[in-house]
Amino acid sequence: MATGEVAAVLQPATVAEADAVIAGRSCVINFCAEWCEPCGHMNMVFEELAKEHAALQFMQADADTLPDLCERFELESVPAFLFFHGGALVDTVLGADAPMLSNKAKQHNLTASIKSDASPTAPAATTVPSAPVPLDERLKTLTSSAPVMVFIKGSPDAPRCGFSRQICELLVEQKVQFGHFDILSDEEVRQGLKTYSNWPTYPQLYAEGKLVGGLDIVKELKEEGELLDSLPASAVGS
Repeated sequence: MATGEVAAVLQPATVAEADAVIAGRSCVINFCAEWCEPCGHMNMVFEELAKEHAALQFMQADADTLPDLCERFELESVPAFLFFHGGALVDTVLGADAPMLSNKAKQHNLTASIKSDASPTAPAATTVPSAPVPLDERLKTLTSSAPVMVFIKGSPDAPRCGFSRQICELLVEQKVQFGHFDILSDEEVRQGLKTYSNWPTYPQLYAEGKLVGGLDIVKELKEEGELLDSLPASAVGS
């Protein structure tokens, strides 16, 4: 078991301990260093988020203690936050961006809950299988998991297609805070959302759970000066 548990945050002493957590459940790793002043604040934010989001395992790794782990993920600076589902890296937050970290922790906690990755293991004799969540209910929850949600291929930091990259860059340029979901990580969501919203292509942008449109619609709204008016004020930065 990883050592140095602080609240709900694990502090692995070895790469092997970190790998065991990554392979076993959905998690987020906080790469930090004692000499980095912004890490001190973000470590406190990280601990508070760990108390709020029980479906995710929160793990804090000292970059100086575990340099091999940092090198594996090509990290060049701290703080850095990496999200994993099913043993795969799916999302990152680089730098001391507390609002972005909070938003993504909420989103990935929801994903972990839906996939039941973080359900405690109980003895076989007492385990009661939970009923699968209906797809429409999953999609309704996902599209409403942040005031503005974008469904793309990959992540904003590592888009897997040009259209996904363009819509993320456009939203960042307009100072829109948004959550995202990688449709390549869940084929059921990828196919089901097309029918759910009657929109056959990706990316797809949602505001308060309602479809705004795809990339062409978003570009058109921006050119006409109507994009920000189509989004909740709480998601638009000053």
